[in-house]
Amino acid sequence: MRSLHPSLFLLALLLNVAVIRLGSYLLPDRLYFSFSSFLFDNRDLVKPLALSIKLLTPFVAAFALTGVVMLLARGQSAAGAGKPGADLQAILTDQLPITLAYAAFFAALLMAWPYILLWDLLIDPAFARYRLLFLLAYFAYFTAYAFFALAGANTARALLTPDPGRPPLTWSTLTTHPLTQPLFNAVGGAVSAAVAAFLATRIGG
Repeated sequence: MRSLHPSLFLLALLLNVAVIRLGSYLLPDRLYFSFSSFLFDNRDLVKPLALSIKLLTPFVAAFALTGVVMLLARGQSAAGAGKPGADLQAILTDQLPITLAYAAFFAALLMAWPYILLWDLLIDPAFARYRLLFLLAYFAYFTAYAFFALAGANTARALLTPDPGRPPLTWSTLTTHPLTQPLFNAVGGAVSAAVAAFLATRIGG
């Protein structure tokens, strides 16, 4: 059974949060997605583009961390390090993708937590009755974050794995093949993001 790797989970969580915060400082207001502005603000937010840029965060973070782990595992294997290299390879195969997905999910949750916890204090009373839709929209957004983290991790694995190491692409392996899995992950993320955007539109009018 696949499990989370605690150290990598914490590292990925912090990296996602750091990139989110960095984006809030570097991006123009009209291109920086935050759920509160998406739902309730009247500023000139380019919503589809802002959301797309935001969803690159888990993709890039997962891609980078997966690439680092793959390079370290390859280096240890080439150096004949034995058990440590085998441990890294096991982490890469069994723990890393799911760990990065959960880290992305909880990073998005962490950034949204004030609005979830303090809904009655932070939200315009006119929107108070939309709390359930708000929570559903946020859950879809968190899920999109997780899917795009999976897409980033699997893209790194596909690009950095030598061709002889890949299984043949057949109908039976279509959804699990290294070359197509990132696409299915991204489609799942896009669908989740579309659901979040639809619900947000219903809330924000």
